[in-house]
Amino acid sequence: MQQTRKYLIWIAIIFALVFLSFYRDYFFRCINAMLMAWDYDMDYPMPSHLSFFEQLDYNTVLNLKWFFTLLFAFLFYVISHFAINYQFSNKGFNRITLFVFVGLTVFSAIFIGVGFVSSALSERMYEFARFLMGLAQSPFVLMVMIPALMLVEKEKQKA
Repeated sequence: MQQTRKYLIWIAIIFALVFLSFYRDYFFRCINAMLMAWDYDMDYPMPSHLSFFEQLDYNTVLNLKWFFTLLFAFLFYVISHFAINYQFSNKGFNRITLFVFVGLTVFSAIFIGVGFVSSALSERMYEFARFLMGLAQSPFVLMVMIPALMLVEKEKQKA
């Protein structure tokens, strides 16, 4: 019974990660398509649950993309934290999870800031910042952390 419960929880974690990954992609593709349509003075019918974006102006939608980027990164952090805590029940590992996500976000912000200061590097800095935030908004961090933390645990048992 306990083993079945463990499998069901892991299936729920995986389902949450897959759903969030696909929804995040869908969400930003819809917003980007609408913004591109606006660039060419065209209409783009948003899905009904996202239609409120059509009532906003261009710059507001661009600024909201920053908020939603952080929101999706936070949601991936929450799922990752839950998974790490469920697998290991180790507060140190929970802190590492938090530091990884905060670190990705802070480094991304630093690269964005450098891009604003140095116009010559702005595009490269922005691309790298997007890459870092893309990591924070994906299951990749968790996929690397679980085996890495399992190795840490195994090494501690040897010592």
